[in-house]
Order: sequence, then C-alpha cells, then structure tokens
Amino acid sequence: MAGEETSKPQAHQPLDLLARRFRPALARYFARRVAHPADAEDLVQEVFTRIAARTSGELIRDPKPYLMQAAANVLRDWLRRRATHAAGAHDVYDEDLHASEVFSPERVLEGRQSVMPVLAALGELSESTRNIFVLCRIDGMKYAEVARRLGVSVSAIEKHMMKAIAHLGDRLGDR
Repeated sequence: MAGEETSKPQAHQPLDLLARRFRPALARYFARRVAHPADAEDLVQEVFTRIAARTSGELIRDPKPYLMQAAANVLRDWLRRRATHAAGAHDVYDEDLHASEVFSPERVLEGRQSVMPVLAALGELSESTRNIFVLCRIDGMKYAEVARRLGVSVSAIEKHMMKAIAHLGDRLGDR
C-alpha cells in the first residue's frame, strides 16, 4: 500500500513538470492561430488532457516535438469540429438581448394565430420564391449574397422578391 501511495504522485509529476515547462509555448502557439484567448487556453488544456489520458504511462523521451505534434493534432481537430458544427454562425446568449418575460398561453396562441395567414401565404409561393424571400427578409441576407449562394443573377432574386411581396400583399392586405 505504501508503494502505491508514492507511485501515484510520481505518475503525475512528469505531467506537472511538462505543463510548467511547455504551457507558455503552447499558449503562444494557439494564441497565434485562434481568435479568442479563452479558446487558446482551452486548447492548451486539451493537449495536457490527451497526454494525461495516454494509456502507456511511459515517460516522454523528447517532450517538445511530442507536445507540438499533439498541439497540431488538437488544433486540427478543433478546427474540423468548428467547421462541421458551424460554430462561427452561433451567437452567444445575451440575457439583455432576449426577453425574460414569460408569455401567457393566451398570448402564445394569439401570436401563433397571427402568424398562420403569413405562413399560409408563403406556402402558396413556389419553393424557390419562398426560399429567396426567407433568405432575404427573415435571414437578412443581401440580394447579392442570395444570388451567389443559389447560383443565379441578382436580377432573378429581385424578380422573385417582387413576386413574393406582391403575393403577400394580395393575401394579407392591410393587416
């Protein structure tokens, strides 16, 4: 038992030494490659987490190249995850920008009922016209962005928008 107690701290000691010695270099490496300092610190932590999770338990003979390769792998994985999860497209939740009010069931029903005619009118449009309308008016994209995204001309986007607006005006009137 006494041998077990002394071996556990020794197993962690090399990782602690590596962290003290290489954390600043890893922090600089990540800081040059990511926009937010918090992300850089998370990535440094991930490098040491991966090293701690190694099953072999062997000491690392040449730690600097090993850690830099681990850092490159962590960065690659982080960038891939960010791209596949569209992390840049997400907004941080800000309490000041969102209503903290709880709506009554009556108000929710009233809101849904007021939206129903708009949704019905949009449903009557062709799929392409409806998609273009949603991209421009709901998602707030510029006509040129939508045209580029859909591979059509800006003029085509303008025509679809005129058609959608005229149709909604006819269906909804002066609500």
